[in-house]
Amino acid sequence: MLELIENAAPFGFVIYWRNDVRPVMRLAGDTAQGVFYLMGNHTIAERMYRYQPAVMLYAPLHTMIWQSPGGGTHFTFDRPSDQFGSFGTPQITQVGLELDKKLAALLEHLGLDVPGQLTARKD
Repeated sequence: MLELIENAAPFGFVIYWRNDVRPVMRLAGDTAQGVFYLMGNHTIAERMYRYQPAVMLYAPLHTMIWQSPGGGTHFTFDRPSDQFGSFGTPQITQVGLELDKKLAALLEHLGLDVPGQLTARKD
């Protein structure tokens, strides 16, 4: 399974679900565009689940790519180490830090700015 996921998701993330929110939001007159994603890696999530099943509140990660009405495209997410660090379990916190690095690598690959908070060590 590890090899299969590594080949399918070279940056460590699989898209589990995608929701284009534009059609519904347009009904209210909103013009911003946005697509919401659940992305993660169940082989990584399992490394946390064994210590605390409630980590599934944050795994997979909730992310959104959106464009504001005035222009500008954004990739928005919760920092994994914040979410998983909230459990107070060192093994889970360590995986959250690992996910920060994987998310930073993905953003860099996409040519997006990498927030310093993803690359700063907190352990």
